[in-house]
Amino acid sequence: MAKLEKLTSTQEALIPSIRDEWLGIGLATNPFDKNMAESAVREAYRCAGMSEPRIIVHLGSPFSGAIGAAVLKNLKMGGGAQVRDQVRDQVWAQVRAQVRAQVWDQVWAQVGDQVRAQVRDQVGDQVWAQVWDQVGDQVWAQVRAQVRAQVWDQVGQAVYGQHDASWLAFYRFFSEACGLPNIESKLSGLWATAKTCGWWWPFEDAVIITPRPAALHRDEQGRLHNTEGAAILYPDGWGVYAVHGVRVPSDIIESHASITVERIDTEANAEIRRVMIDLYGQSRYLLDSGAKEVGRDDFGVLYRKEIPGDEALVMVKVVNSTPEADGTFKDYFLRVPPATKTAHEAVAWTFGKTAEEYAPLIET
Repeated sequence: MAKLEKLTSTQEALIPSIRDEWLGIGLATNPFDKNMAESAVREAYRCAGMSEPRIIVHLGSPFSGAIGAAVLKNLKMGGGAQVRDQVRDQVWAQVRAQVRAQVWDQVWAQVGDQVRAQVRDQVGDQVWAQVWDQVGDQVWAQVRAQVRAQVWDQVGQAVYGQHDASWLAFYRFFSEACGLPNIESKLSGLWATAKTCGWWWPFEDAVIITPRPAALHRDEQGRLHNTEGAAILYPDGWGVYAVHGVRVPSDIIESHASITVERIDTEANAEIRRVMIDLYGQSRYLLDSGAKEVGRDDFGVLYRKEIPGDEALVMVKVVNSTPEADGTFKDYFLRVPPATKTAHEAVAWTFGKTAEEYAPLIET
């Protein structure tokens, strides 16, 4: 068969629909159907040339799944990474042999890369990292030491279900839009598990299946984000807490009262520290932490708080010229660049001007 030299206009027109379909699959939070999941997993085994698993175990999240997989591994159930790895390698080689490099690159850029950016990079990798961290923090107390190492190993041995959407979408395009042969016979099982399952672990005679998340919250840039609860939550209650893509301890989200000035000032991770300052309130932290007044003029008062390992927090306090209902005038704090030297310069910056350009009449 001659190599596919370039995509037709009809094939190119299918790229957005396949990309969007698999973005939806990768980010889905549909209710979990155990029967459909089990059927999909059995098909994946058949596609890999393996006997169907005799034992099927359902667990409620990637974290519990990783621990369960380590237990099965310890029971000498055997490994089943070939369900994913051998199939993926075979299809990769087949498609590589049938399409030109420029076609491969074009489809990957418009399908694989774009799906991966939102599904794997923003969501799947955060889940992976959270499982990894909690294995280190918690499993020591839950299972014996030799099992802990196996749990770590199983985090990387999972088949990632919906979080494999990027590369599965890539090959789906070549099967559906280009009609390349034999792809569906190899990947139909993994396509099906991506549509029905979260992470799952194949063994020679057993499989562990976990569901997709029950809730997923993201910001406008697609990053995991929720200031009121878990950003991604699984049916057994395990989840990932994140603010604008920064994973944070669960307690600072579940109870903002747990955030104190001392805790902020002793936090070693600069990204988590910034999140805590935002949740605590920048102006409140500025005053409660003993920030220095570094300038005062007719435009306001400039404060500066040095933060080790990060840029200084600099804010200008201004008074609203419009009185409140009770006749009082409300103070506002505005964050400005760390290099700001005067309140005049700070207020001017908020209007996109220099101090020299900003010179309104000052009411007296």
